[in-house]
Amino acid sequence: MGIIEGIFFFNKTDKALQHFLQSAFRISTRKPELYRQALRHSSAVTDHSFHKKSNERLEFLGDAILDAMLAHYLYDSYSQKTEGELTKMKSKVVRRENLNKIGESIGIRRLLEVELGSQEIHESMLGNALEALVGAIYLDKGFISTRQTVLKFLIEHGLTETIHDEVDAKSKLHEWCQKHKKTLVFEVIQHKQEQGNNHYSMVCKIDQASMGIGEGSSKKAAEQMAAKITCDQLLI
Repeated sequence: MGIIEGIFFFNKTDKALQHFLQSAFRISTRKPELYRQALRHSSAVTDHSFHKKSNERLEFLGDAILDAMLAHYLYDSYSQKTEGELTKMKSKVVRRENLNKIGESIGIRRLLEVELGSQEIHESMLGNALEALVGAIYLDKGFISTRQTVLKFLIEHGLTETIHDEVDAKSKLHEWCQKHKKTLVFEVIQHKQEQGNNHYSMVCKIDQASMGIGEGSSKKAAEQMAAKITCDQLLI
């Protein structure tokens, strides 16, 4: 980027970045280097590129800003919800799978600066870069403007639907256990048959520790109840 008598001009890379920011967030900037950093994975920062910075610090900042903005939005919008309910609603938006999906949909993959050799870009890199972009917008525009920009952006990408989405509890629990490298099993602790009707009691165990216990007329129904109770305990 250069400047002549107060008029800014951009190179080809910066023009592509400006187009991306306008398309995704409806913003423009005179600080393209800030957004280039947000889109730079740590693999692209080597001993020979010491002047470059990765997006890790911006990701840290963006994560905190996103958390605060969503907490404020949910607090104002859902005055009858309890602290636990608000926490679950917020977690649906900021969960890694949702941010990865949004990052993919706005085209972060094609702009991400990486040096992975033969490895492919992992989906989590897209969600991480999205958080870093929120951090960059905050440093560029300030909190109030960032809050307006990011909330509009999230609403365009299904904020309300995501908050109220009832994800299958067992599937959600499997994802959580995979992410945190924990084992998940469901065990029958009781089976009754009365007048031809089955009744199951199932316990959900994570790393052999007993968590939620569910009941139902089938193993599947009892597992779902046990999974839902466990998800509530883990706030996921």
